[in-house]
Amino acid sequence: DQKRASGAPYMLHPVKAALVLAGYRLDAETYAACLLHDVLEDTQTTGKELEDGFGSKVASLVEGVTKLHGLNYLSREENNLENVRKILLAMAADLRVVLIKLADRLHNMRTLQYLSEDKQQRIAQETMEIYVPLAHRLGIYELKWEMEDLAFRYLIGQIDHFLEEKDIHAQVSGRPKNLYSIYRKMVQQGKTFDEIYDLIAVRILVNTIPECYLVLGYVHEAFTVVPGRVKDYIALPKPNGYQSLHTTVMGSNGEPLEIQIRTKRMHEVDEMGVAAHWKYKEGKAADLVDSERFAWLRQMVDWQRDVRSSGEFVERVKVDVFSDEVLVFTPKGDVINLPVGSTPVDFAYHVHTDVGNNLVGAKVNDRIVPIDTELVTGDRVQIITSRNSGGPKSDWLQFVKAASTKGHIRAYLRKKELEHSTPEKLDVEEHPRTVATRPSLSGRRTAADSGFRIVVRGDATLPIIMATCCSPSYPDEILGYVTRGRGVTIHRVDCANIPSLAMEPERLVDAHWEMIPRKVRERTIVIETMNVPGVLYQVSEEFAQRDINIKYMKNAEHLSMFRKKGEAPRTQIKIVAEFADEAVYRQTMEALRELTSVISVNQQ
Repeated sequence: DQKRASGAPYMLHPVKAALVLAGYRLDAETYAACLLHDVLEDTQTTGKELEDGFGSKVASLVEGVTKLHGLNYLSREENNLENVRKILLAMAADLRVVLIKLADRLHNMRTLQYLSEDKQQRIAQETMEIYVPLAHRLGIYELKWEMEDLAFRYLIGQIDHFLEEKDIHAQVSGRPKNLYSIYRKMVQQGKTFDEIYDLIAVRILVNTIPECYLVLGYVHEAFTVVPGRVKDYIALPKPNGYQSLHTTVMGSNGEPLEIQIRTKRMHEVDEMGVAAHWKYKEGKAADLVDSERFAWLRQMVDWQRDVRSSGEFVERVKVDVFSDEVLVFTPKGDVINLPVGSTPVDFAYHVHTDVGNNLVGAKVNDRIVPIDTELVTGDRVQIITSRNSGGPKSDWLQFVKAASTKGHIRAYLRKKELEHSTPEKLDVEEHPRTVATRPSLSGRRTAADSGFRIVVRGDATLPIIMATCCSPSYPDEILGYVTRGRGVTIHRVDCANIPSLAMEPERLVDAHWEMIPRKVRERTIVIETMNVPGVLYQVSEEFAQRDINIKYMKNAEHLSMFRKKGEAPRTQIKIVAEFADEAVYRQTMEALRELTSVISVNQQ
């Protein structure tokens, strides 16, 4: 006559738990024990009676499951060693005990709605902390995923309740990633499906922009933040108008969880796109082309003036409009969106055709860089121009990305070709034309510019001479001047002799400083640390301070069973990083070992 909280007969629970295991084609003893798993705990039946009725093996399995009943969630501050000990002992004695316990937990999760809210939260948290990692370790992914989804539903409610306490009226929901975005992430980052953890994101909708930032602060107060994963698309919207705050935190199961925060209006725009902007005035649709949000439509109209064929126009649309984009800044702070892979040359031509045609150098984040440097989102770009630049070079077409940039360069080169199409002009231009097509990578370095070399566009056999009149050194802006019989003389752009040299513009060639590539060695480092708040940030900061690129970083499973009594839980961090030289590697290893939370640091 026993009933569950739902009012259903209690016997329904063990039957449903056994049906969870039915698809795994286990033995009869496992199914019998699953049907009987609550008998010792919830009835007057003894172990002896169970053994007499069903045999010693079934009785042993039921006793093992009963002992695991004490397996419960303990907060991070408390000792979790007893749970680990019970699981290890049960698995060592008979793995079927753990399978029955997982089936028992899954059915309880399926009927969680009949319990009180605080019980729902406690059981959901317990499931994420203990049972989900256990199912993952055993490779029972179907069971793991369903438990995760069920627990996640109630943990979203936990966030909702947390925000209510802060007097924030918000809508909290879960958003699964679409299949193609998961596939693309696997390909781009070289990961297997099991290594993609942020398959689901929590979305929080509020009423105002100030509330977005307020909620971001509350989320960071409640969860451990993953460093470097906070993105502000409200202050800096994506080219398609998308706005939202993104942050990644460590979930209760130790895996990253993405949280998106936006206003309801932003969500409407994200869901409906252009339709959300369609406004009506006096019965007529508003002219969306006049909106800055759709400036790319006007750009397409402008392209019609200088493209030579429909094929070229379509290529520009494919590359410049419908490709992924990077967002970079002008020196004044204006935002410019360019196709992924764009260079300072693409940036220059996007600003204005004359800027691109007169380009002689570029600065990115206040540092002079080669003009074929690939730009990334957030870069601040400054173009250095000179009326004596000699114009764009044909070899620029090999590294520029935007189709519109290639169109501008080709148009300039066609115009020049027409201007110099007479035999007399060809004789005059013969040498500089060679200069413009063959790169030379020779040059001198001083103590001030150690690690850099001068790159000029010219004959690789010509020597490079530093002009004594202006004594250029890194990071001066420079130009090359082809002398008769001596090679290429390098001058500063602001040299007093440039105006007189410009009387023969065909002798001026592009020159810039280039960092000499250093040999990079990839190393794998395993760090064992105390599992305390902020440890991931402390570790990653040591790499960031030394400008070391981290290619891969994973926070492994908890190592609680190895810690001493009274110690905080331990965890293991695996990092694959690129080191330029042995000295930097040794310094980094020593710095990591000196962190108070770090127990050991080893190379794998």
